[in-house]
Amino acid sequence: MELARRAGDKALANPDVRETISRWYDPATLSLLDGTPINCLLLTFTAGAGPEIEKRQQQLVTEYARRARERGLAVLGLVYPGADPAAAAVAARDAQLDGLVLEGEFPGGLAFAEHLEKALAAVHSAAVVIPVVPSPLARKTARQVLAVEGVPPGVGKAGDGATAGATGGLWIDSNLWLARSLHADPDRRPVWISHRPRDGAPGTYARSIADAAAAGARWILTLDDDLRARLLRRESEALAAWKGIADCLAFFENHAEWRGFAPFGNVGIILDASGPNPANSEEYLNLVARRQIPYRVIYRSQLSAAALAGIRAALAFDLAPATEAERKTLRAFAAGGGLVLSGPSWGGAPKDQSYTMVAEGEGEIAVYKDDSPDPQSVARDLNDLVTTPELGVSVFKAPSVLPCVSVAGGGARLLIQLVNYATEPAKSIAIWVTGSFGSARLYAPGSAPLDLPARPSGGRTEITVPALAAYGAVVLTNGQDPGAVD
Repeated sequence: MELARRAGDKALANPDVRETISRWYDPATLSLLDGTPINCLLLTFTAGAGPEIEKRQQQLVTEYARRARERGLAVLGLVYPGADPAAAAVAARDAQLDGLVLEGEFPGGLAFAEHLEKALAAVHSAAVVIPVVPSPLARKTARQVLAVEGVPPGVGKAGDGATAGATGGLWIDSNLWLARSLHADPDRRPVWISHRPRDGAPGTYARSIADAAAAGARWILTLDDDLRARLLRRESEALAAWKGIADCLAFFENHAEWRGFAPFGNVGIILDASGPNPANSEEYLNLVARRQIPYRVIYRSQLSAAALAGIRAALAFDLAPATEAERKTLRAFAAGGGLVLSGPSWGGAPKDQSYTMVAEGEGEIAVYKDDSPDPQSVARDLNDLVTTPELGVSVFKAPSVLPCVSVAGGGARLLIQLVNYATEPAKSIAIWVTGSFGSARLYAPGSAPLDLPARPSGGRTEITVPALAAYGAVVLTNGQDPGAVD
């Protein structure tokens, strides 16, 4: 099936690639999973490629799935555009699959998923249907698992071949903001991020795993053709790379409690999942994160005085217009000393500049002339409107590193997860944290924990991370958290 789907792919001109694809569901490949935390497989299943190919593929998957279940693995079938819902349902039942994952653009969008669910019910199959969808659609679905289209993380736009060292100033492609915003959903459903890896880039797999896991999600691990071919031949370097992947996955499962930490950020971004301009809304999340500014996502339905507690600034561009209750809540927040960034509906919008400051009690409202101002400009403005100490956590000397910050123990324990999107290690990363913390420890896959000096300085704690390959996590404690156990 995969050979048929990729018939026009130039990579298939390589006989090693063709052989690897044709042999990948040999039961012997399941031994690669021994000793790893992987517990679910996604297998190419149906794409409407013709009766003979469909039959052969489903026979192959049925046997492979049986062997996988004997190892305690869940097995899901990958369904691609062109598949027939009724035929897919019967085949999934016969293969005893646990679910079907829809990948690609289907006619009618989620209507295909609904047809497939009805077809599964009709043949008495309990298999779940999980469509991989764009992020705006993921926010609106009520499904048990969110599977969302992501981007290959790294420096430079995906597909342009750009790479850079840790001091480069190129564009960062990241899913941190996406995973963080979906993880903030009130339902707290599991989140899967789907993307193809960047072939051959150093740290590709560790970076992709960490890019999702740092914000509480999981990357759907996808191997590139070259690594698959070398794994099939059991080459030592490929097996070492695979062990590194397994170690990275195990690291995050061994620290699963981090997923339950509360998001930290003195900036709040109010998100309307059903708003009229979801792409613009998401760009605020993306570009503010790229400025290394920790923030909390506040879904519009959850906006309240409690949700704004402890926040220095709130971006409210998704409230256009705000309801009377929302205006009252935000005015009270500003009057108490907060900063609100919003559009012209608040009154007093400028004509000749992007925004103007309007006093509100002890705080201010930055009123922009546009309802949806340029996200890049807003992200830049935040660095001017909110001081470094007010941000709570600031990262210096590492433009290719993005932080994801969370707290536990009522603020007594601070977790700063750092993802390096460059292909070269970042060195001597300086981190300033507002407040007093007595200890700091660095964790990274494949390395023993490293205690870092925590230096008090003028109301803040300064630490230096000596080097960072793809990922590291700094845990700071102030000695008042009884649950602070490694």
